[in-house]
Amino acid sequence: MKKLFLSAAVLALCLPAQAQTTDHAASEAAIRKLSAGFAEAWAKDDAKAMAAFWAPDGDLINPWLRVAKGPAEIEKLFQDEHSTVFKGTTYELKVTGVRFLGPDVAIGDWDSTITGMKAPDGTALPPMPPHHVTIVLQRKAGKWWIEAARPVIAPPPPPK
Repeated sequence: MKKLFLSAAVLALCLPAQAQTTDHAASEAAIRKLSAGFAEAWAKDDAKAMAAFWAPDGDLINPWLRVAKGPAEIEKLFQDEHSTVFKGTTYELKVTGVRFLGPDVAIGDWDSTITGMKAPDGTALPPMPPHHVTIVLQRKAGKWWIEAARPVIAPPPPPK
C-alpha cells in the first residue's frame, strides 16, 4: 500500500511539469507560426495583415524610434514604410529564442534581414543591416498576440 501511495504521489508531482512542458511546446509552435505569418504578410506589403498580429493595446517602436500604439497606428506605420523603401521587399526572420515568463506571457527573439529595397529613383539598395527584434507576447483567449516589438539595428562594433 505504501508503494502504491508513493507511486501516486510521485506521479502527481511529475504531471504538472509534463503538462507545462507540453503546453510550452505547443505555445512555442504557435509563436513560431505567428512569426512566419508576419514575414508572409510583409512579403505581400499587407500592412493590415502585419498589424493584425498585435494585441489591441500592443505597440511597436521601429528602429528609427517611430512609436505606434494599437493596431490602427501600427498598420499606418507599416503602410507608410511599405509605400516607400520597403515596398516589394523580403523580410527574412529566424526565431532565435522563445522564453516563457508564465503560461501566457513570452519573450521572442528574431534575427532579421530585409532585402530588395529600392531608392526613390528605383535603383536597388543593399540589404538592410541585419537587425534583432525582441517581441513580448501574451496569450489571450487561446491566441498569442504581440504586445510589444522593438527592432534594433546594431551599430558597428567599436574599434579594437
